[in-house]
Amino acid sequence: MKKLSVFMLVLCCFSILAACSTDPVKKDLITYVNDGMLPLAQDEKTVTEKYGSVTGDNFTDDETLYNTLRDEIIPQYTKYLDKVEAVKTETSEVRAVHETYIKAVSTQKEAFITMLDALEKGDLNLINESNTKLSEGRKLFRDFGEQVNTLAKEHDVTLNKK
Repeated sequence: MKKLSVFMLVLCCFSILAACSTDPVKKDLITYVNDGMLPLAQDEKTVTEKYGSVTGDNFTDDETLYNTLRDEIIPQYTKYLDKVEAVKTETSEVRAVHETYIKAVSTQKEAFITMLDALEKGDLNLINESNTKLSEGRKLFRDFGEQVNTLAKEHDVTLNKK
């Protein structure tokens, strides 16, 4: 599950610092990361840690996973997705990058819901479908990270370790 939040871990380690500029994409990207996404990093971390606490090496039984998904993970991730969707951008370039992130979070949420359904029904095919969605979400998070880095390079924005 550590791979679930690839971007958010990277985001927690970086902040964007740059001088004021007349480049609207540069300004928007800086605002987006520092004011839009960094404040949400802890919410995402909390949910992914909760998921990690009941899966993989920490898996104990289906009932514990089911109850944690139903009562904690899915409600918390739904709130997180709402916050992510509420992040505003000013430029189409940054908005396109943010749409990739929204898709990644939505895909992860779908995976959690599918896993819950799989556990309710005892359906191995649904478990496989959930795992496929988790993989798709991880890929989208990686794509997002690459898009942020590319946009930062194109607009002379420096990513500095925090």
